Amino acid sequence: MPCRVPHGALPEPVTKGMTLTVTGKLSRANWDDNRNHGHTGQAVKLQFRKKSSSTYTTVRTTEDGYWRYSFAGTATTVAVWATGDYVDVR
Repeated sequence: MPCRVPHGALPEPVTKGMTLTVTGKLSRANWDDNRNHGHTGQAVKLQFRKKSSSTYTTVRTTEDGYWRYSFAGTATTVAVWATGDYVDVR
Protein backbone atom coordinates (compact mmCIF):
# COMPACT_ATOMS: atom_id res chain seq x y z
CA MET A 1 0.00 0.00 0.00
CA PRO A 2 1.53 3.40 -0.94
CA CYS A 3 2.43 5.91 1.77
CA ARG A 4 3.25 9.62 1.73
CA VAL A 5 5.22 11.75 4.11
CA PRO A 6 4.77 15.46 3.39
CA HIS A 7 7.17 17.66 5.27
CA GLY A 8 8.30 21.17 6.07
CA ALA A 9 11.03 22.85 8.10
CA LEU A 10 10.64 26.32 9.62
CA PRO A 11 11.97 28.95 10.00
CA GLU A 12 14.14 29.31 6.91
CA PRO A 13 16.85 30.45 7.06
CA VAL A 14 17.55 29.44 10.65
CA THR A 15 20.10 31.21 12.84
CA LYS A 16 22.75 28.92 14.32
CA GLY A 17 21.57 27.79 17.77
CA MET A 18 17.87 28.48 17.04
CA THR A 19 15.20 25.82 17.31
CA LEU A 20 14.22 24.27 13.98
CA THR A 21 10.71 22.80 13.78
CA VAL A 22 10.16 19.97 11.30
CA THR A 23 6.62 18.74 10.75
CA GLY A 24 5.01 15.97 8.76
CA LYS A 25 2.18 13.46 8.66
CA LEU A 26 2.43 9.80 7.69
CA SER A 27 -0.59 8.75 5.66
CA ARG A 28 -1.50 5.87 3.37
CA ALA A 29 -4.11 5.20 0.72
CA ASN A 30 -7.41 3.61 1.68
CA TRP A 31 -8.74 1.73 -1.36
CA ASP A 32 -12.29 1.65 0.09
CA ASP A 33 -12.75 5.44 -0.19
CA ASN A 34 -9.77 6.36 -2.44
CA ARG A 35 -8.40 8.82 0.13
CA ASN A 36 -5.27 9.08 2.25
CA HIS A 37 -5.68 8.57 5.99
CA GLY A 38 -3.25 8.85 8.92
CA HIS A 39 -1.10 5.76 9.46
CA THR A 40 -0.97 5.76 13.27
CA GLY A 41 1.29 3.87 15.65
CA GLN A 42 4.23 3.73 13.22
CA ALA A 43 7.82 4.83 13.85
CA VAL A 44 9.07 7.64 11.59
CA LYS A 45 12.69 8.80 11.66
CA LEU A 46 13.95 12.31 11.05
CA GLN A 47 17.00 12.14 8.77
CA PHE A 48 19.65 14.64 7.66
CA ARG A 49 22.29 14.89 4.96
CA LYS A 50 25.02 17.48 4.73
CA LYS A 51 24.97 19.89 1.82
CA SER A 52 28.03 18.20 0.30
CA SER A 53 26.76 14.60 0.73
CA SER A 54 24.25 12.28 -0.94
CA THR A 55 23.71 10.03 2.10
CA TYR A 56 21.02 10.57 4.75
CA THR A 57 21.52 9.48 8.36
CA THR A 58 19.22 9.54 11.37
CA VAL A 59 20.64 12.34 13.52
CA ARG A 60 20.04 15.47 15.54
CA THR A 61 22.12 18.40 14.29
CA THR A 62 21.90 22.05 13.19
CA GLU A 63 24.02 22.89 10.17
CA ASP A 64 23.40 23.62 6.49
CA GLY A 65 21.82 20.62 4.84
CA TYR A 66 18.72 18.65 3.92
CA TRP A 67 16.12 17.19 6.30
CA ARG A 68 13.55 14.49 5.58
CA TYR A 69 11.29 11.94 7.26
CA SER A 70 11.79 8.23 6.62
CA PHE A 71 9.27 5.39 7.16
CA ALA A 72 10.69 1.85 7.05
CA GLY A 73 7.41 0.23 5.99
CA THR A 74 5.36 -2.65 7.39
CA ALA A 75 4.10 -5.99 6.08
CA THR A 76 1.17 -4.17 4.41
CA THR A 77 2.74 -0.79 3.59
CA VAL A 78 5.81 0.01 1.49
CA ALA A 79 8.69 2.10 2.84
CA VAL A 80 8.74 5.78 1.90
CA TRP A 81 11.11 8.75 2.18
CA ALA A 82 10.09 12.38 1.91
CA THR A 83 11.95 14.66 -0.45
CA GLY A 84 14.70 16.47 1.43
CA ASP A 85 14.04 20.06 2.53
CA TYR A 86 17.19 22.23 2.48
CA VAL A 87 17.73 24.50 5.49
CA ASP A 88 20.29 27.32 5.43
CA VAL A 89 21.86 27.91 8.86
CA ARG A 90 23.36 31.38 9.30
